[in-house]
Amino acid sequence: MYDILKLLFSSILFLAHFFYAIYSWLIDQNIIRHYYDPWHNRSSVEDMKHSLEKAPNHLVISVCQEEVSYEDVSKIIAWSLFLEIPIISFYHNKNGIKPEEIYVVFKKKYQNLLTKLKWGIEFSDDVIINSKKSINGFKWEPRTQVNVLTSKHSRMQLVHVLQNVCSLQEEFSDKLIESIFDKVFPLSEPDLVVICGDSCTTFGLLPWHTRVTEFLTLKTHYNIDFMKFFKLLEEYSGHEQRYGK
Repeated sequence: MYDILKLLFSSILFLAHFFYAIYSWLIDQNIIRHYYDPWHNRSSVEDMKHSLEKAPNHLVISVCQEEVSYEDVSKIIAWSLFLEIPIISFYHNKNGIKPEEIYVVFKKKYQNLLTKLKWGIEFSDDVIINSKKSINGFKWEPRTQVNVLTSKHSRMQLVHVLQNVCSLQEEFSDKLIESIFDKVFPLSEPDLVVICGDSCTTFGLLPWHTRVTEFLTLKTHYNIDFMKFFKLLEEYSGHEQRYGK
């Protein structure tokens, strides 16, 4: 009798793992998708947010290998805000991202969250002013900064740094270079870069600022759901960053 029960429970456990593996694969292939938004179901995902041991201070989404889906970019911004990520940047090495389009689509979908966002690098003064006007009397208390990065923030910043170094009469050192980089490009180093596409390449993304950055890959940002986004952060949270040690 004991052997029969043991076999029965073992079979049930095996089937449970088997069906969960299939379910996870279907989600990864976008055959099954979760459509809920944490801002509309806060109680159901609040515990998940606090389960992360750490979250990136600066998250970069690289979309160099894809046409940009502004609907999905807007969702990623809203989710980053929900998960209390202070800086979210989107990178395309060929100027393939339109900052104004990000703002227009985000405003249409999440206007009530405009009070919590700061539109940063590459966003025009018109976008910043219009965003504040759209708050409708609410207090502007930004918690997350949104940036658009291009190749000029990679190659050209090196040029600007070298120009600054040559104009100074100080002894050349790593400390001098870092101080000038901070002035030329006043953003914290990315903690996590998510590369969307089949090839795991940086496409020249901020070479000086990604020395200890964690890189993860995502097949595509199209139709991304919250659970897939959260799994990336969960994977990052479980990694130990050794900072070159």
